[in-house]
Amino acid sequence: NPWEQGNNNNNNNNHNNNQQSNQTASGLTDYGTAMNTSATMADDFRKGSSRYFIASDGWENGDPFDCGWYKSQTAFKDGALTLSIDKDYSGKYNYAGAEYRTNDFYGFGYYETSMQAIKNDGVVSSFFTYTGPSDNNPWDEIDIEILGKDTTKVQFNYYTNGQGNHEFMYNLGFDASQGYHTYGFDWQRDHITWYVDGKAVYTANSNIPQTPGKIMMNTWPGRGVDEWLNHYNGKTPLTARYQWVTYNKQ
Repeated sequence: NPWEQGNNNNNNNNHNNNQQSNQTASGLTDYGTAMNTSATMADDFRKGSSRYFIASDGWENGDPFDCGWYKSQTAFKDGALTLSIDKDYSGKYNYAGAEYRTNDFYGFGYYETSMQAIKNDGVVSSFFTYTGPSDNNPWDEIDIEILGKDTTKVQFNYYTNGQGNHEFMYNLGFDASQGYHTYGFDWQRDHITWYVDGKAVYTANSNIPQTPGKIMMNTWPGRGVDEWLNHYNGKTPLTARYQWVTYNKQ
Protein backbone atom coordinates (compact mmCIF):
# COMPACT_ATOMS: atom_id res chain seq x y z
CA ASN A 1 0.00 0.00 0.00
CA PRO A 2 1.74 3.19 -1.14
CA TRP A 3 -0.43 5.39 1.06
CA GLU A 4 0.73 6.58 4.43
CA GLN A 5 -1.01 8.98 6.74
CA GLY A 6 0.83 12.29 6.61
CA ASN A 7 1.90 14.34 9.57
CA ASN A 8 1.02 17.93 10.31
CA ASN A 9 4.56 19.28 10.02
CA ASN A 10 4.36 21.91 7.29
CA ASN A 11 7.75 23.45 8.00
CA ASN A 12 9.15 22.21 4.70
CA ASN A 13 6.33 23.71 2.65
CA ASN A 14 6.64 27.32 1.61
CA HIS A 15 2.97 28.15 1.59
CA ASN A 16 0.73 30.25 3.78
CA ASN A 17 -1.17 28.21 6.36
CA ASN A 18 -2.95 31.05 8.12
CA GLN A 19 -6.49 29.82 8.72
CA GLN A 20 -9.28 32.23 7.84
CA SER A 21 -13.08 32.34 7.82
CA ASN A 22 -14.37 35.18 5.66
CA GLN A 23 -17.46 36.00 3.68
CA THR A 24 -16.81 36.30 -0.05
CA ALA A 25 -18.42 38.25 -2.88
CA SER A 26 -20.61 35.26 -3.72
CA GLY A 27 -21.94 35.08 -0.17
CA LEU A 28 -20.05 31.84 0.48
CA THR A 29 -17.78 31.53 3.50
CA ASP A 30 -14.05 31.00 2.88
CA TYR A 31 -12.81 28.45 5.42
CA GLY A 32 -9.45 27.84 3.75
CA THR A 33 -5.93 29.13 4.05
CA ALA A 34 -4.91 32.44 2.51
CA MET A 35 -3.56 32.61 -1.05
CA ASN A 36 0.23 32.57 -1.31
CA THR A 37 0.56 35.71 -3.42
CA SER A 38 4.36 35.30 -3.59
CA ALA A 39 4.17 31.81 -5.15
CA THR A 40 6.07 31.04 -8.36
CA MET A 41 2.73 31.17 -10.21
CA ALA A 42 -0.26 32.86 -8.60
CA ASP A 43 -3.53 33.35 -10.51
CA ASP A 44 -6.24 35.26 -8.61
CA PHE A 45 -9.61 34.71 -10.28
CA ARG A 46 -11.25 37.11 -7.80
CA LYS A 47 -9.84 39.90 -9.97
CA GLY A 48 -12.11 38.81 -12.82
CA SER A 49 -9.63 37.28 -15.23
CA SER A 50 -6.91 34.65 -15.59
CA ARG A 51 -3.26 35.25 -16.44
CA TYR A 52 -2.14 31.64 -16.90
CA PHE A 53 -5.17 29.50 -17.83
CA ILE A 54 -7.30 29.05 -20.93
CA ALA A 55 -10.68 27.35 -21.31
CA SER A 56 -10.99 24.06 -23.15
CA ASP A 57 -13.44 24.61 -26.00
CA GLY A 58 -14.99 22.50 -28.73
CA TRP A 59 -14.10 18.86 -28.09
CA GLU A 60 -14.79 15.92 -25.80
CA ASN A 61 -12.54 13.33 -24.18
CA GLY A 62 -14.76 10.27 -24.48
CA ASP A 63 -15.66 7.99 -21.56
CA PRO A 64 -16.18 8.56 -18.71
CA PHE A 65 -16.88 12.23 -19.57
CA ASP A 66 -20.49 12.63 -20.74
CA CYS A 67 -19.94 16.14 -22.09
CA GLY A 68 -18.15 18.37 -24.52
CA TRP A 69 -15.92 21.14 -23.19
CA TYR A 70 -17.22 24.64 -23.83
CA LYS A 71 -15.66 27.98 -23.02
CA SER A 72 -19.21 29.29 -22.63
CA GLN A 73 -19.53 27.15 -19.49
CA THR A 74 -16.82 29.21 -17.80
CA ALA A 75 -17.22 32.69 -16.34
CA PHE A 76 -15.79 35.14 -13.84
CA LYS A 77 -18.61 36.02 -11.48
CA ASP A 78 -18.98 37.15 -7.86
CA GLY A 79 -15.25 36.96 -7.17
CA ALA A 80 -14.62 33.51 -8.63
CA LEU A 81 -14.00 31.46 -11.74
CA THR A 82 -17.16 29.40 -12.28
CA LEU A 83 -17.12 26.06 -14.10
CA SER A 84 -20.65 24.88 -14.92
CA ILE A 85 -22.36 21.76 -16.23
CA ASP A 86 -25.40 22.33 -18.44
CA LYS A 87 -27.34 20.70 -21.25
CA ASP A 88 -25.65 20.86 -24.65
CA TYR A 89 -28.27 22.84 -26.53
CA SER A 90 -26.37 22.37 -29.79
CA GLY A 91 -27.23 18.67 -29.66
CA LYS A 92 -23.63 17.66 -30.36
CA TYR A 93 -23.11 16.08 -26.93
CA ASN A 94 -25.46 15.13 -24.11
CA TYR A 95 -24.09 17.79 -21.78
CA ALA A 96 -21.77 20.79 -21.74
CA GLY A 97 -18.89 20.71 -19.26
CA ALA A 98 -16.21 23.19 -18.27
CA GLU A 99 -12.43 22.94 -18.05
CA TYR A 100 -9.53 25.33 -17.45
CA ARG A 101 -5.91 24.43 -18.15
CA THR A 102 -2.60 26.26 -18.07
CA ASN A 103 -0.64 27.00 -21.21
CA ASP A 104 2.59 26.08 -19.42
CA PHE A 105 3.88 22.90 -17.77
CA TYR A 106 4.84 22.69 -14.10
CA GLY A 107 6.97 20.18 -12.20
CA PHE A 108 7.88 19.49 -8.60
CA GLY A 109 6.44 21.94 -6.09
CA TYR A 110 3.34 22.84 -4.12
CA TYR A 111 -0.01 23.21 -5.92
CA GLU A 112 -3.11 24.68 -4.30
CA THR A 113 -6.58 26.02 -5.09
CA SER A 114 -9.48 27.59 -3.22
CA MET A 115 -12.61 25.75 -4.36
CA GLN A 116 -16.30 25.12 -3.75
CA ALA A 117 -17.45 21.79 -5.21
CA ILE A 118 -20.73 20.64 -6.77
CA LYS A 119 -23.08 18.43 -4.75
CA ASN A 120 -25.04 16.14 -7.12
CA ASP A 121 -24.93 12.44 -7.99
CA GLY A 122 -22.89 11.56 -11.07
CA VAL A 123 -20.60 14.60 -11.29
CA VAL A 124 -17.00 15.52 -10.43
CA SER A 125 -15.33 18.80 -9.43
CA SER A 126 -11.54 18.60 -9.74
CA PHE A 127 -8.08 20.13 -9.44
CA PHE A 128 -5.16 18.24 -10.97
CA THR A 129 -2.00 18.14 -13.08
CA TYR A 130 -1.93 16.23 -16.35
CA THR A 131 0.26 15.45 -19.31
CA GLY A 132 0.04 12.65 -21.85
CA PRO A 133 0.33 11.53 -25.46
CA SER A 134 -1.29 14.74 -26.74
CA ASP A 135 1.80 16.52 -25.36
CA ASN A 136 4.16 13.78 -26.64
CA ASN A 137 4.66 12.75 -23.01
CA PRO A 138 3.86 9.76 -20.81
CA TRP A 139 0.45 9.89 -19.11
CA ASP A 140 1.37 11.39 -15.74
CA GLU A 141 -1.38 12.86 -13.54
CA ILE A 142 -2.01 13.92 -9.93
CA ASP A 143 -5.65 14.29 -8.89
CA ILE A 144 -7.87 15.95 -6.36
CA GLU A 145 -11.48 14.96 -7.16
CA ILE A 146 -14.61 15.73 -5.17
CA LEU A 147 -17.41 13.38 -6.14
CA GLY A 148 -20.78 15.09 -6.07
CA LYS A 149 -22.44 12.02 -4.55
CA ASP A 150 -20.69 12.68 -1.22
CA THR A 151 -19.08 16.09 -0.80
CA THR A 152 -17.89 15.27 2.73
CA LYS A 153 -15.03 13.30 1.13
CA VAL A 154 -12.26 13.97 -1.39
CA GLN A 155 -10.55 11.40 -3.61
CA PHE A 156 -6.80 11.54 -4.18
CA ASN A 157 -5.20 9.64 -7.05
CA TYR A 158 -2.23 9.66 -9.43
CA TYR A 159 -1.04 8.05 -12.66
CA THR A 160 2.55 7.30 -13.63
CA ASN A 161 3.05 6.40 -17.30
CA GLY A 162 -0.62 5.44 -17.44
CA GLN A 163 -0.54 3.28 -14.32
CA GLY A 164 -3.18 4.32 -11.79
CA ASN A 165 -5.14 2.44 -9.13
CA HIS A 166 -3.82 4.67 -6.36
CA GLU A 167 -7.20 6.05 -5.30
CA PHE A 168 -7.68 7.05 -1.69
CA MET A 169 -10.84 8.55 -0.19
CA TYR A 170 -10.28 11.03 2.63
CA ASN A 171 -13.00 12.12 5.06
CA LEU A 172 -13.00 15.92 5.09
CA GLY A 173 -15.04 16.53 8.22
CA PHE A 174 -17.02 19.21 6.36
CA ASP A 175 -19.21 19.58 3.26
CA ALA A 176 -17.08 20.80 0.34
CA SER A 177 -20.16 22.18 -1.43
CA GLN A 178 -21.03 24.59 1.40
CA GLY A 179 -18.10 27.00 1.16
CA TYR A 180 -14.55 27.55 -0.04
CA HIS A 181 -11.75 25.35 1.24
CA THR A 182 -8.16 24.99 0.06
CA TYR A 183 -6.95 21.75 -1.52
CA GLY A 184 -3.36 21.15 -2.51
CA PHE A 185 -0.51 18.72 -3.01
CA ASP A 186 3.25 18.85 -2.60
CA TRP A 187 4.76 16.89 -5.48
CA GLN A 188 8.39 15.84 -5.12
CA ARG A 189 10.55 13.27 -6.88
CA ASP A 190 9.92 10.56 -4.26
CA HIS A 191 6.52 11.43 -2.78
CA ILE A 192 3.23 13.32 -3.06
CA THR A 193 1.60 14.79 0.05
CA TRP A 194 -1.97 16.07 -0.20
CA TYR A 195 -3.25 18.97 1.91
CA VAL A 196 -6.68 20.21 2.98
CA ASP A 197 -6.92 23.72 4.45
CA GLY A 198 -3.15 23.77 4.90
CA LYS A 199 -2.98 20.47 6.78
CA ALA A 200 -1.06 17.46 5.41
CA VAL A 201 -3.52 14.57 5.27
CA TYR A 202 -2.00 11.77 3.12
CA THR A 203 1.26 10.84 1.45
CA ALA A 204 2.11 8.50 -1.43
CA ASN A 205 5.71 7.37 -1.99
CA SER A 206 5.55 4.60 -4.61
CA ASN A 207 6.05 4.99 -8.40
CA ILE A 208 5.69 8.78 -8.30
CA PRO A 209 5.06 10.73 -11.57
CA GLN A 210 8.12 12.56 -12.91
CA THR A 211 6.87 14.45 -15.99
CA PRO A 212 5.84 18.13 -15.72
CA GLY A 213 2.18 18.69 -16.56
CA LYS A 214 -0.45 21.34 -17.07
CA ILE A 215 -2.50 22.50 -14.10
CA MET A 216 -6.18 21.84 -14.73
CA MET A 217 -9.65 22.09 -13.19
CA ASN A 218 -12.86 20.70 -14.62
CA THR A 219 -16.48 19.87 -13.85
CA TRP A 220 -18.24 17.06 -15.68
CA PRO A 221 -21.00 14.42 -15.55
CA GLY A 222 -19.97 10.80 -15.84
CA ARG A 223 -21.21 8.00 -18.08
CA GLY A 224 -20.66 4.29 -17.57
CA VAL A 225 -19.24 4.85 -14.08
CA ASP A 226 -22.36 4.68 -11.89
CA GLU A 227 -20.55 2.43 -9.40
CA TRP A 228 -17.99 5.22 -8.88
CA LEU A 229 -20.04 8.42 -9.17
CA ASN A 230 -23.66 7.19 -8.88
CA HIS A 231 -25.99 7.76 -11.83
CA TYR A 232 -26.23 11.34 -13.07
CA ASN A 233 -29.82 12.54 -12.93
CA GLY A 234 -29.42 15.21 -15.63
CA LYS A 235 -29.90 18.14 -13.26
CA THR A 236 -28.58 21.43 -14.69
CA PRO A 237 -27.06 23.89 -14.28
CA LEU A 238 -24.48 22.83 -11.68
CA THR A 239 -21.58 25.12 -10.81
CA ALA A 240 -18.22 24.78 -9.02
CA ARG A 241 -16.30 27.90 -8.01
CA TYR A 242 -12.58 28.58 -7.78
CA GLN A 243 -11.12 31.71 -6.17
CA TRP A 244 -7.47 31.21 -7.09
CA VAL A 245 -4.72 28.74 -8.04
CA THR A 246 -1.06 28.83 -6.99
CA TYR A 247 2.07 26.84 -7.80
CA ASN A 248 5.25 27.27 -5.77
CA LYS A 249 8.43 25.63 -7.03
CA GLN A 250 10.23 23.93 -4.15
